[in-house]
Amino acid sequence: MRYSAYIFSMIAFVVVFTAAGASSAGEGHDVPPVTGSKELQKLKSLEGEWHGTVVEDGKEIPVTVVYETSSNGSVVVETLSPGTPHEIVSVYYDDGGKLSMTHYCAAGNQPHLTLDESGDDGIALIFAGGSNIDPAKDGYMHGVGFEFDGSGRMVQSWTYFDGGKEAGTTSFTLTRAGQ
Repeated sequence: MRYSAYIFSMIAFVVVFTAAGASSAGEGHDVPPVTGSKELQKLKSLEGEWHGTVVEDGKEIPVTVVYETSSNGSVVVETLSPGTPHEIVSVYYDDGGKLSMTHYCAAGNQPHLTLDESGDDGIALIFAGGSNIDPAKDGYMHGVGFEFDGSGRMVQSWTYFDGGKEAGTTSFTLTRAGQ
């Protein structure tokens, strides 16, 4: 009989301890939302769904891009072509107060880019390293630029390098969904 009382006490302790931990884990400990650099704030303002086109082999192809703010406002997650075999995710964040991003490429590498230029109508990031990449011989995303026109439209240009040289730029012309 003593053994079952011991087991019951242990189960009760685990349940109470787990419930207490779970209730405090999601509270954020009263941490204010992260505002970040002006460039990160600009990317946060893109939150939502965007539709547009990209030209490949002379043909216009429809494209969807989704922006979500996450992690208490400290990151912007960009999903290009969500739900398709060509889905690509990039995560934008501040590193020491400077906009940076990691691009999770369909090629299986993860280029890391940092802020190169910024202005009222645009942001440009450039390659600063990465994982699963040998820049001298591999293909990888080397740069990305955003051009904003202030009316819910933007052009996003991705520059690709292969074998240590520029291999082309792909531009997406996008409009915020519902506009």
